[in-house]
Amino acid sequence: MLSSKIENIELSGTMEVSAKTFELRSKGIDVIDLCVGEPDLPTPENIKKAGINAIDHDKTKYTINTGIKELRQAIADKYKNEWGIDFSIDEIIVSNGAKQSIYNVLQTIINENEEVLIPAPYYVSYPHMVKLAGGKPVIVETKRINQYKPTIDEIASYISPKSKAIILCNPNNPTGTVLTKKELETIVNFSIEKNLVVICDEIYEKLIYNKTEFTSVASFGKKENVIIINGVSKTYSMTGWRIGYAIGSKNIVSGMNKLQSHSTSNACTISQFASLEALTGDQALVEQQRIIFEERRNLVYNALKEIELFSCVEPKGAFYIFVDIKKVLEKSDKIADSEEFCMKLLNEAYVATVPGSVFGKAGYIRISYAKSNKELTEAMIRLKEFVNTII
Repeated sequence: MLSSKIENIELSGTMEVSAKTFELRSKGIDVIDLCVGEPDLPTPENIKKAGINAIDHDKTKYTINTGIKELRQAIADKYKNEWGIDFSIDEIIVSNGAKQSIYNVLQTIINENEEVLIPAPYYVSYPHMVKLAGGKPVIVETKRINQYKPTIDEIASYISPKSKAIILCNPNNPTGTVLTKKELETIVNFSIEKNLVVICDEIYEKLIYNKTEFTSVASFGKKENVIIINGVSKTYSMTGWRIGYAIGSKNIVSGMNKLQSHSTSNACTISQFASLEALTGDQALVEQQRIIFEERRNLVYNALKEIELFSCVEPKGAFYIFVDIKKVLEKSDKIADSEEFCMKLLNEAYVATVPGSVFGKAGYIRISYAKSNKELTEAMIRLKEFVNTII
């Protein structure tokens, strides 16, 4: 009964772990969820009030498909102020989250059997969205010595006559690595030389640590060849409001507009007005939240370093740590792979993590530190004790 394109994809790996977590919690078990990628902090009050105000003033009807003009102008102003590049509102489309923005881009630009390069480890949904667009995901293997950042040689080795695009996630989910300006510019210029469309997911742009410099691909001025994906979910703790956006050439945005007009139409009107306040209101809370996440990063990273058989690269952004557990797997006769490690950790120690295989790297787990210090401290104690029981 199912179509071949649905048979050819899998349920999100993060959602499977989440489902098991909910099941255990329904039985009254105290599970610490280090799985789902969303801030635990509340949406700021001024943003919530803007949403309520939209309801009170009956701003609850359809908007134009690409999003209200005021929000798209606020997005354009943001990139002008932060990166010195002018975008017209016709080069911006608002969608139901950054994930839909990526999906719409791929559906708009990919022809049957065209290839999309995806550096691994990658956000779990990228390959499946490529498949749903009729394309072929081509996984670019990266090395830990390079902090899992793709090199030009690595990218070049996977390019073929069918290559159409490359997806970058910067800062990266699941590793937390951040491309330097030079690294990013080199990859973008090389990709464009090879006639690839560069899709850059920058949803974690404001969660940067160690005084690391973040650079948006917008700053290079390659408007015809680059598509920027962003949103309000992570920066403003607005995951459930479901607002993301894409910025690109008028031609591509026009195509996305056609697609969205026949699928979801406009994003939630109330959420659009709340997002307008997020972008134009007081930004002080953004830095306050960033500091909180950096403290949590430090807590978890330092705790993981105390587990002898674990190894990880220090994250410079986002709120994840990608942990190499291969030495544990080699030493343990009780666990065969990262999937079994995660399920056993969840069922026995009640800590939810995600196996690295769903991000394209076997022998790893992803830990989200978007939790309170108290929960993270307890989770690290449980994790360390669990490792001791299986080796």
